[in-house]
Amino acid sequence: MRVFRRGTTLVELAIVMTLVGICAAVAVPHIAAVTDRMSVRSASQDVLLALATARAAATRRGDYASFIADPRTGRVRVISGSETLLERNLASSRGVRLEASRESITYAPTGLGWGAANTTVIVSRGGRTDTIFTSRMGRVRH
Repeated sequence: MRVFRRGTTLVELAIVMTLVGICAAVAVPHIAAVTDRMSVRSASQDVLLALATARAAATRRGDYASFIADPRTGRVRVISGSETLLERNLASSRGVRLEASRESITYAPTGLGWGAANTTVIVSRGGRTDTIFTSRMGRVRH
């Protein structure tokens, strides 16, 4: 009785490796675009959370609260008095870049923007960009 062992030939391995390479070449750019979209969306949600936190803190505490976006470090913070209520480092955690027309927005105890409160915050990574607008009335558009 003869037992035959079936193995893979070099040609079969070359064909499989070629197919894997073609699939990877097609999938990698798509995966990068999906990753950019998810990072920008998550960072935008963090910015929206910080804006809502600042406005809610101002009305709840009956004191001024500020949203601060620092494009140099990629951080957003919410400060009321001397207390930091929220801080997110979007550059390191999400890998995004921030731009802001104004680096801070202060909310009065009424929940309205105090001073020149209109601002635009732009969150970007790769080819993906989200823009967040805030009006003096405290309204946020995304």
